Amino acid sequence: MDDARASLITVGHCDPTADKHALALALQAWPEAERAGHWQEIRAAAQRRETTDWILLAVRQAQSLVAAVLARRLPGRAALVWLPQFADSHADHALLAKLLISRLDAELQQAGVHVAQSLLTANDQTGAALLESAAFRRTAGLLYLAAPANKCPDQPLALPFEIELFSDNSAARLARLIDRTYVGTKDCPQLDGLRDTADVLIGYQAVGQFRPELWQIARHGGDDVGCLLLNVHSDVRHAEIVYLGFVPEVRGRGWGLELTRHAMWLARQAGCEQTVLAVDAANDPAICMYATAGFSQWDERAVWTKSLR
Repeated sequence: MDDARASLITVGHCDPTADKHALALALQAWPEAERAGHWQEIRAAAQRRETTDWILLAVRQAQSLVAAVLARRLPGRAALVWLPQFADSHADHALLAKLLISRLDAELQQAGVHVAQSLLTANDQTGAALLESAAFRRTAGLLYLAAPANKCPDQPLALPFEIELFSDNSAARLARLIDRTYVGTKDCPQLDGLRDTADVLIGYQAVGQFRPELWQIARHGGDDVGCLLLNVHSDVRHAEIVYLGFVPEVRGRGWGLELTRHAMWLARQAGCEQTVLAVDAANDPAICMYATAGFSQWDERAVWTKSLR
C-alpha cells in the first residue's frame, strides 16, 4: 500500500446499534447459522442500553468501509475477540488486522481487561496467521465433549470424599483451592496466571446460569481437595462443567471420574438433557476419563490469547 493511500486510512469506534454496515461486516466472523442469534443479542442489549461491553471498530479508506472487528468484554477482566473481517479480498489483510487490533488493545486496556481471547476452528490457518500477526499466541486446543442424559447416573453416588456447597462466604477459599488445583495441571497450563484467580471465578459465574448449589467443594480428611463448578444453559437444557479439578496430593485415585459422574447426576436432577465441557486436546488422562464417563466429542477449537496487563 503506497503512502498516499495509507494516509487516507482511518480507524474508528462505531456504535453497533447504529452502524449496520460495519456490524454486518464484522458479523461475518460468525458462522451464518449463528448470526441471527447474535444480532438479537446485540439488539436486546441496545434496548436495555447495555451495549458498552460490545466494541465495534472499523477501518475506512477515503470514507469507504474496508475492514471491521467486533469484541465483547466479559466479566472477570476478559474479552472475546472475533477475527477481523474485510470488505476487499485484495486488501492487505495483515496490515488492516494490525491496525484494528492495536486500537482494540488500547480500548480493552482502558476498560481494565487483562486478557483477550479468540477461538478459531482447528484448521483455520488464515485466521491463525492474522492473529499471530497481531501478537496473539495459540495457547491451547480445546475439545468440546457432551454426554446425554441417558449416560448419567440415575441415583446419587457414594463418593469417596465429602461434598460442601459453595456460598458467598467461601469465594476466597475456593479461589485458593483452585490455585492449588492448577499446580501441575495438564489442562490449558498456558492460561495459568493470565488473570487473577478471583477474576477467573467471576468469569466462571457468568457462563450460562450460575446456581450456587451446583458449585461444590470436595473435602477429605478435613481438607479442601477438589471442586466442581457446574452451570446451566436452560435455553438449550444443557449443564456445563465449567471447571473440575483436584489438588496434586489426591490425584491418581480415580476421584476425577467420581466427581464427573456426580456432576452428570446433578445435571440430570436439574432437568438437563446433556452435560457438556471443554478439555485441553493435549490432556490425554482427562480425555480418557471423560470418555469412560460417557462423553464424546462434538467440536474442536483453537484458543488464541493476548495478555493486556
